[in-house]
Order: sequence, then C-alpha cells, then structure tokens
Amino acid sequence: MPRPSRLRDQDKPDRLQLLRILWRSLPELWQSSPLLVSLLGLTALLGGVIPAVTLLISKWAVDGVGEVASGGQANLALLALAWAGAALLGQLAGIARAVLQGYAADNFTVQTSRRLMDKMNDLTGLEVLEDPRFHDDIQILQMGAPRRPLNLTSTIFGVFGTLVSLLSVGGVLLTIGWWVPLVVIAGMIPLTLTQMRLYELGWSMTIQNTQASRELNYFQKAALNQQFAKEIRLYGLMPYLTREYTERTLDYQRTMRGVRNKQLLGVLPAQVLALAVTAGVFAYAVWQAQLGLLTAGAVVLVIGALAQVRGDLWSLSDSLGVGSEHLHWFGKYYEFLDAVPQVAAPAQPQPLPQRFDLTLDKVTFGYQGHAPVIEDLSLRIPEGQTVAIVGENGAGKSTLIKLLLRFYDPSAGRILLGGVGEETDLRDLSPDEWRSQVAAVFQDYARFEWTVRENVLLGVPEDPERLRYAADASGLSAMLPRLENGLNTRIGQAYGGVDLSGGQWQKLVTARALYRRARVLILDEPTAALDPRSEAEVFAAFAELARGRTALLVTHRLGSVRMADRIVVMRAGRVTEDGTHEELVARGGEYAELWALQAAQYGSGGAA
Repeated sequence: MPRPSRLRDQDKPDRLQLLRILWRSLPELWQSSPLLVSLLGLTALLGGVIPAVTLLISKWAVDGVGEVASGGQANLALLALAWAGAALLGQLAGIARAVLQGYAADNFTVQTSRRLMDKMNDLTGLEVLEDPRFHDDIQILQMGAPRRPLNLTSTIFGVFGTLVSLLSVGGVLLTIGWWVPLVVIAGMIPLTLTQMRLYELGWSMTIQNTQASRELNYFQKAALNQQFAKEIRLYGLMPYLTREYTERTLDYQRTMRGVRNKQLLGVLPAQVLALAVTAGVFAYAVWQAQLGLLTAGAVVLVIGALAQVRGDLWSLSDSLGVGSEHLHWFGKYYEFLDAVPQVAAPAQPQPLPQRFDLTLDKVTFGYQGHAPVIEDLSLRIPEGQTVAIVGENGAGKSTLIKLLLRFYDPSAGRILLGGVGEETDLRDLSPDEWRSQVAAVFQDYARFEWTVRENVLLGVPEDPERLRYAADASGLSAMLPRLENGLNTRIGQAYGGVDLSGGQWQKLVTARALYRRARVLILDEPTAALDPRSEAEVFAAFAELARGRTALLVTHRLGSVRMADRIVVMRAGRVTEDGTHEELVARGGEYAELWALQAAQYGSGGAA
C-alpha cells in the first residue's frame, strides 16, 4: 500500500512553483463565479487605463492654458470636463471593483473551504490526522481558509490592474522618448525583487514559527479557558502560565524583529536607486523644456507619470510579495488536496456479506516510525457474540478497534468479514458502507456543543420512533426532564448552553450509538472515568442491548465483563488468553492474576 503523503513545508519554493500554483488557482477562481470574475476583470482593466488617460488630459489642459495665454485657442472647458469625467469613471470603477471583488471572494472562499472539508472527508483513515507533524500544517490551512482566497483574489486583480496602468502610463512616456519608460521601469525592478524576497522571508519565518506560536497560544488558552480553571486555581498555576507565555512571546518577538529589520535595511538600497532614476528623468524633462524641446504640459505629464509609475511599481512589488504569501498558502492547500491516503476506498467495492463474522488473520500493525503495536494476531468473532477485550494499558486494545473500523490498514495480515467461505477483506469493502453497520462509544467520544437532539442524530434524519428507543434504552430519557428544553437543550457554556456531567454524557453517547441500529456495537473504554458500580451498570445495559448483534467491550477493568460470552486477553499486541470468565479464572493465567489484583481493591465481591 502507498504511504500517505503529508503536507511538506514549502519554505523556499522557487518562482516557477509559485507560477504553477497561480496557474492552478486561476481556473478555480473562475469556476467559483464566472460572471463576477469577468466583470471584476473589466473593472480592473478600466481602472488601469484611467491614470494614463488622466495624464494625457492634464498635459493637453496645461498646454491649452499656454496656448490661450499666448493668444491661441483651446477648448479648456471640454478638457476640464473630460478630466473630471475620467476621474469620476476611475472612482466608479474602483467602487465597482471593490464590491465585485467582495462578492467573488466570498464565493471563492466558500468553494475553497468546502474543498478542504470534502478532502477531509476523503481521508477515510486516521493516519494523516494522528501524525503529530500534521498539526502545524492543518493550523495554517484552518487559519488561512477564511481570508487567503479573499486576499489572493484581491492580489490577482490588483496586479492585473497595476500592470495595465504601468503599460498604459509607459506608453504615454514614449511621447517624451522611447527610452524613458524603459529606464524608469528598469530602475524600479531591483526594488520590486527585493520587496518580494523579503515577503518570502516573512512567510518562511511564519512556517518555522508555527509550532512555537501554537504552543505560545496554548499557554494563553490554558490561562483563560474554563476547562482548566479548577486545576489552575488549586495548584497555583497562573504564575507559571504567565511566565511561560511572556518568555515564549519575547523569544518569538525577537525572532520576528530580526525579520522586520532585514526587511527595512534590505529595501533601502533599492529605494535609493529607484529615487535616483526618477529624479534623473525629471531633471532631463526640465532640461528639455528649458531648451524648448518639451512643452510645459509634457513636463507635467512626466511629473505625473513618474509618480504614477513609482506608485504602481511599489504597489506591484507589494502585491507580488504579499501574493507570494497567499500562493505559499495555496501551495499547502493543493498539497493537502493531492494527498493520497493509505486507507482508501477500493475502485470497485465488494458488497457486504450476509454474515458478519469478523476474522483477524495474522494481523501486524505499527504506527508510522514506531515498533508494531499488534503483532501476528489471529482472532475470530462470530456474528452475534459479545466479546470483552481486556488487558493492561498499552496492550493494543484500542489499536485493534481502529483496525476493525478501518481507520488504519494492517501492515501485514488480513481482516475479513463474512461467514466461512464468503469472507471479504475489509480493504475490498467500501469504508462508508462497512462503517454504516457499526456503532461505537469511544473513550474520547466527541462532545459537540450542539443540542442534545443533534448530538444523538449526528446529521441523520430524525426518526421519532428510533430516537425514543435510543433515549429509553440508554437512560437518556430519564435525565431529559432535568434539562430546561429537553432534547432541544443546547450543550456547552461557550454558546449559552448547559454542561453535562460525565454520567449524562455517557447516556447521551450511548443513545447516539443505539440510534444507528448497527449490526456491530463497540464500547471502547468510555467508562474509564466512572466508578466501578456505574461502569458495571453501563456494561450490563450495553450487553443487554447488544443481544442479536456483535458486540465488543474494550476495557482494562475486569469487574464488568463477566456478562460477555467470551473474554479475550491481550498483552503487547498479542492474544494471550481466550475463554469465558470461569474458564480463564480456573486456568490460573494472566487473566486470573489481573482478576485477583483488581478484586482485592474492591473487596471479595470482585466488583473491580
């Protein structure tokens, strides 16, 4: 199986790469709203031509004033009206461009965010999400998704309008001399390139400091978040958090100050060169006017054109520098979209078999870069059997569940579904179709800050009868009268809702699993925070509800597993014992030893 590609840091991509990214982004921008993008292009074109037109009208007006002063004739009123009309048209084009740009960017932003979410949905496994190196990349994507499409849209059409303005104003300068626009632009090119390099340096520092900034923000979050308030006050953590936040912030700021100093000092020589070139061209125009070879209007044109070119080139360098940052972000965006997951749906998935016997055939698996967590494990679970999987922490129990749910694929061996003679490898089934037949309550179950109803339904259309059954069977119904709005009660204080206790959440997530009407039920240590008696009640209720279905009860506490049809003991990724509670106790092996140790903690009753 191919290994998943991850988002690689693009600290210093060459300009050819950035052009490829731009070339890929333009069709996406167009597809997001063709009409708006077309109108936006027209307004940018119009806005780029207006400065040159205004300069020409200004020249004609000044020369016209000279003609009138010397006894000649000139239609100054018409020229003034034309100048005002051009200025008004330029302003209207700017307003229209701003409005259209906002609309187009809104559509582009939605399209970009949806593609990110669709890609996340395509990552059917967990290998990318559980890669610790992935967090920096996904934070960059999350932070940039609301603004980078808007910024790139603005930059693209800003650069387009600026280039049009440069070309048109450069054409106007040709009337002074064929070499004038070439000298002016050549003198400004070093400034443009320097500015772009400094922006690229800024992006590189952003990438390098992402983890540092994320850790920095975590200290602030811990200090201000209610989730940590009790421990912070009990253990007097606030001085430590404040000290760490301050020290890390100062380190981060020292690094960024170095970047800003380079930006300031690096751009000065190029600015001096650009100023010297424009001053030289201005002096040449004045000298030519003194010789009578240029009119006063031509000098005014040169003054205005130099200011316009200088402003345009500065704007262009700024836009290209900022634009390179946006393209860097889109580079990560496209790399994420192009990532090939290790766990993928087959091109032609096999249908689900009639029987749901589960067979692990010599399965070995280890997380990337680590030793195997599960090694040469073979196990068969007939459909309808309730199996408790027990063992100490680190035995591989939760990893086994991840493999059964196909969040990962084995590095060796097979996991099969179906009766004898009709087994199908899970890799040959549609992950979505297989998972639609499984309901699970995990140890780290999701606590969505939605309503109770939405937490149970999880986006599935509501079936009142199924919802009533799930609520009654899980014990959720008994707690609803204590909630102000029953099933419609909002959870989570962040949005004005209520906080649920651990036991209440346990009932809710059990109802969530039961609402699915799955053929396989999994309970993966969700009761670790409950007392033994409450855990025993949860397991007993779950085992009762699991009748007729395959049920897997995962735990490292043994007092609640005697109702299982079968107990599988795991140690270091292998099955060491397999049998009923009575058989395993009588065998006197690892299970019997663990049972005796835990039973002693709770008295002779053995309610461990």
